[in-house]
Amino acid sequence: MAKPEYYAASSQGSAGPDTALIQTWLNGSRDPCTHFDPVTVDGRFGSDTAKAVQEFQLRNNLKADGKVGPLTWNALHTKFAAANDGNERYPGIAIKSGQAGAAVQSAQRQLNRKGAALNADGRFGSKTTSAVRSFQKANSLPADGVIGPDTWSALYR
Repeated sequence: MAKPEYYAASSQGSAGPDTALIQTWLNGSRDPCTHFDPVTVDGRFGSDTAKAVQEFQLRNNLKADGKVGPLTWNALHTKFAAANDGNERYPGIAIKSGQAGAAVQSAQRQLNRKGAALNADGRFGSKTTSAVRSFQKANSLPADGVIGPDTWSALYR
């Protein structure tokens, strides 16, 4: 799994695919000593996610402010990758036009590996929508331009 190069600071009130990715990584890096309950992967950075981030930060010698900046992103990525074969995982919510972040950039890079010619800038605009639709058609998936679990799975095979 490639470490995201695009970091958007996330904190309580943030929403979107990067927050879902944070939630997925928090759940996927839990161990028997973890005290926080698994967080709901809904793409909304609420109080449960903030508490889980704080515990993660405390356990990893990071400033426990409940915010996910570059140091916490890197630590989450490292822990999650170590616990999950280093494979990319679906961030838990559909990725679609108008969204931005590390999950979008990862999908853009994977689309490029599959033949698209996108600027992997982490912004899901009309060119990314078109590339997703083309990929979906080529892989006998519903061509809706949204990266849901089936499209993600096909992208990362």
